[in-house]
Formats: sequence, C-alpha cells, structure tokens
Amino acid sequence: MKHPLLELIKLMFILAVTFSIGMVVSIWVITREPISLDVYIKYGVIGAIVGLWGGAGAWLIFYLQIRRYFRK
Repeated sequence: MKHPLLELIKLMFILAVTFSIGMVVSIWVITREPISLDVYIKYGVIGAIVGLWGGAGAWLIFYLQIRRYFRK
C-alpha cells in the first residue's frame, strides 16, 4: 500500500475537482438567465470545499478499515 498521506491528498484533490466542476455545470444547466462569473467562482469554491470534506471522510473510513484488517 502506498503512503496513506499521499492517498489522502490524491483522493481529496480528485473529489474537490469533481465536485467543483459538478457544481458549476449544474448551476450553468439549471439557470435560464445569464449569471456573472463571480457566481460561478463562488459555487466552484463551495463544490471544492464539499469535495475536500468528502475526500477526507472517505479516506478516514478507508484508513480505519485497513488498520483494523491488519491488526487481526
């Protein structure tokens, strides 16, 4: 297994980018009127924060499961 911290960074980065793109695209698809670039940036940042939080949680669950498995 690779170093857990590297896996954490990789997972958080992937989820942050994915959630950020997802938030911006969903706002772009849902709204009918033109939206300023500031709104897109704001929702992109919100998506990135949610992605980072989810990535950290998923990594923690994965890490605890591995530790429990190898202790037996």
